[in-house]
Amino acid sequence: MSAERLAVGWTVWLRTILAAVAANLVLRAAALLVFDIPPAFEPLATAAPTVFLTTVGVALGLGVAVAVNGSSAQPVRLYQRIVLVALLVSLVPDLWMLTGSGREAYPDATLPAVITLMVQHVAAAAIVLRGVTGRVGWTS
Repeated sequence: MSAERLAVGWTVWLRTILAAVAANLVLRAAALLVFDIPPAFEPLATAAPTVFLTTVGVALGLGVAVAVNGSSAQPVRLYQRIVLVALLVSLVPDLWMLTGSGREAYPDATLPAVITLMVQHVAAAAIVLRGVTGRVGWTS
């Protein structure tokens, strides 16, 4: 892979999705062992939301990589910035769960549970960056 282009082939997609799902399942399992996360907290109650939402999020991120790779003179730098912004935006709903209206929708949201979700988002973003750019991080 050239330093100027993104890796966007189907094998990259497969490896990246599988790696992100595996990492997030490990993070979920570890958090459930270490923290007192209520079993009724829907996002972590079963593995299904982790698998589904990670797969969808990573696939969308990889789709963006295809678009950026075909339309930008500096796709790596642009993609790094897009992933950082997407990551920051993805943390907003997690933080919302700790607010008054968020607690109404997710009454079992605890700080450890929300931090677990946030760490999962960071892990998935790092794996996507590594898979597509060949490096982890937001600097060239």
